[in-house]
Amino acid sequence: MNAVFRNSALFVFLLLSSLNTRAQTATCPENLDFEFGNFSGWVCNSGVVSVTSGANQVLWVNTGEASNRHTIIPATNTDLDKYGLFPVSCPNGSGYSIRLGNDLSGAEADGVSFTYEIPSNITNFSIIYHYAIVLQDPGHNPEQQPRFQAKVYDVADNTQISCVSFDFTSSSSLPGFLPSPGYPQVVYKDWTPITVDLSSFAGRTIRLEFATSDCTLGGHFGYAYVDVSSRCDATFNGSFKCGDDNFVSVTAPYGFLSYTWYSNTDFTQVIGSAQNVLLSPAPPLGSVFPVILEPYPTFGCPDTLYATIASADKPVSFAGPDRVVCSKGQTQLGAPGSPGHMYAWSPSHLVTNHISANPYINTVLTATTTFIVKTTDVRTACFTSDTVVITPFIIDTVSSMTGRTLYCPAERVDNQLTVGNSSATVQWFLDNNMVSGATGHTYRPATAGTYWAQLRQNGCIDSTRQHSILLSAIPNVSFILNRLAQCLNTPVSFTNRSAISTNEPLTYRWQFGDGTFSTEESPVKTFLGTGSFNVSLTASSPAGCTATTQKDIFVLKDCGVLMPSGFTPNNDGLNDLLKPNLSGVKGLKRFAVYNRHGQIVFSTVTEGVGWDGTHKGMKLDSGVYVWIVELITNDDKTQIQKGTITLIR
Repeated sequence: MNAVFRNSALFVFLLLSSLNTRAQTATCPENLDFEFGNFSGWVCNSGVVSVTSGANQVLWVNTGEASNRHTIIPATNTDLDKYGLFPVSCPNGSGYSIRLGNDLSGAEADGVSFTYEIPSNITNFSIIYHYAIVLQDPGHNPEQQPRFQAKVYDVADNTQISCVSFDFTSSSSLPGFLPSPGYPQVVYKDWTPITVDLSSFAGRTIRLEFATSDCTLGGHFGYAYVDVSSRCDATFNGSFKCGDDNFVSVTAPYGFLSYTWYSNTDFTQVIGSAQNVLLSPAPPLGSVFPVILEPYPTFGCPDTLYATIASADKPVSFAGPDRVVCSKGQTQLGAPGSPGHMYAWSPSHLVTNHISANPYINTVLTATTTFIVKTTDVRTACFTSDTVVITPFIIDTVSSMTGRTLYCPAERVDNQLTVGNSSATVQWFLDNNMVSGATGHTYRPATAGTYWAQLRQNGCIDSTRQHSILLSAIPNVSFILNRLAQCLNTPVSFTNRSAISTNEPLTYRWQFGDGTFSTEESPVKTFLGTGSFNVSLTASSPAGCTATTQKDIFVLKDCGVLMPSGFTPNNDGLNDLLKPNLSGVKGLKRFAVYNRHGQIVFSTVTEGVGWDGTHKGMKLDSGVYVWIVELITNDDKTQIQKGTITLIR
C-alpha cells in the first residue's frame, strides 16, 4: 500500500489511514467524528471576544449552529484553504470535517463542545483529533490577537487534561506556524494530529472543546478546521487481510514524529519504524500489532494503538463496458457508488470528479484511452480495480471555401462551401442561425456572413470550422487645395482628406485633366498650360471598392488679384458677393471697399469672405465703389492692388 501524502487534495490515498470510518465502534459516542454530516451531539456556540481586566475573554451569546461560523465540510470538497493552501477536508480518510469561524472580521468568537461519559468497564479509550489553523497577525497586544483553543476537560473537577490542550495566540513566531504565501499578515498551521489517551478516565465525564476568535478590536480574523477520529478504543483500521491476499499492510495514523511497531503485545520485537508496515506472509487472523506514536514536540502526548488482523472481503470495482463513444459527446463511466466505499479514477485529469463512482469524461477524446477505477472499502481499506477501454469516434469535419473573402456592398457574393465527409449528414448555418434547406455537401451562399456546417454521423455531432465572407466599406473621398484659381508654372498642393470606416489602407489615383496622373496620397502638381482643368481623385479599398470626387480649377497666366467690374447683390445666387480671386500669391492680408466719399463700407482679413453690398445691415445704393487688396507674395512681401467696382441694384 502507498504511504499517505500530507497536504494533497488526492485524499483517496488516505483511505489507508487508520483514524476515521463511517462506522462507530462500541466505545465511541455517536457523531463525535461528525460522520452524520451534521453537528448532532455537539453544542455550537457563537459570541464576541473582548479584553476584560487585561485578559482575552469570550462572551458566548448564542447557542446553536450559525451559518458561515459552524461549517460542515464533506470529503468530496477538494478545495484548498485560501491562505495556507492545505486541503480544507482533513486528509485522514474521514467523511466529514468542520470549519470554525471565517475570514471575516468583527470580533466574532465561535466554538463547539462534546460531553461524554466514558463507560466504567472500558480499559482502552483514546481520542485522536486533527486541527488546522489560520490566524491574521495584526501585531496587537497578545490579549487582543486572534486565537484558537483546543481543550479536553475532566468535567467533575473542571480541570484540563495536560499535554493535549492548546491555546494558540496569533504571532509571527508561533512554533509550527508558517506565513501565508500570498498574504503576509496571515500565519497558518497545516493539519496536525493529537492523541488523547483517556484510558484512566473510565467512568468519568470528559468534555472536548474547540474555539476560535477574531482580534478584540474587530478588524482581523481567526478560524480553524477540526476533525475527530471515529475510533476510541486504541485500535485502528488498515489491519485487514483482504480476500485471498497473502499479505497485510498495516498503516498507522499520519502526522506523527515517529512510529515504533512491535510484533506482539509484549513489546519485545520491533518490526518497523514507518507509518506503514507490510506483513508478508499474512499473519494469522486475530494477531495484534502495537504501534507507539510519538508526536512532534509540544503537540500532544505519546500514545499506543493496536492493529488487530481481521479478514475482509474485497469490494467490487466496476468501470463499465468497453465501448465506442462520440469524441465530443458526454460519456459517463462506472456506476452509482455504494455506501462505505470510496473511488479513485485515473487518468484523473480526464474525468469530471476523479473520486466519484461514476464521473463523466471531461475532455474531447482523440485516441483510445484506458480508464481505471480503484474502489476502496473505507472500513477495511481493502480495494480492487477495474478498467474500461473507451474508443472515440471522430467525425471528419474538413471543409473548404472557394471564392473571395471580401466584397464591395454592390457586388454579388460568388462562393462555394464544401464538406469533404460524404458519409455525414449536413446542415449549414449562417451566423449561428440554421439555413433552411441548406443540407447538401456543397452550398453557395447568397450574402456575406460567417458560415459553418453541423455534421451528424453514427449518432455523433460535430461542426466544421467557420468560413467568413466580409463586406468592405466604401471610401469617403475628398480633397482640398488653398484656392480654385492657380497660377501658371506654380506648384499646386492637393491635400487628401479621404477615409474609410473600417480603417483599412486605401490606394489612390489622381487625374489632373491635362493627361497626367499620380498615385501619391497628397501630390504636388505644376500646370504648364492655362485654362480650366477637371481634377479627380479615386480612392480604393483592399477589396477594390472605389469612390471618386472631382473639382474644377483655373490656371491663369497673370497671377495676382482678379476682380469683376460689377456685381448684382440681389440674392439670385449669381454674382451676389464681391470677393477677390487670388492666384500665384501666398495669401490675403486685407480686402476693403470704400464709397465715393472715402468712407470704408466693408473690410476682411479672411480669404474667401466677400462683400454683399450692405453696410451696417443697410443696403447701399447703386454706384461706383473703390476696392483695395493687400496680399502677401510668395516671397513674404506685402503688395497692394486697387480698382473700382460698380454695384448694380
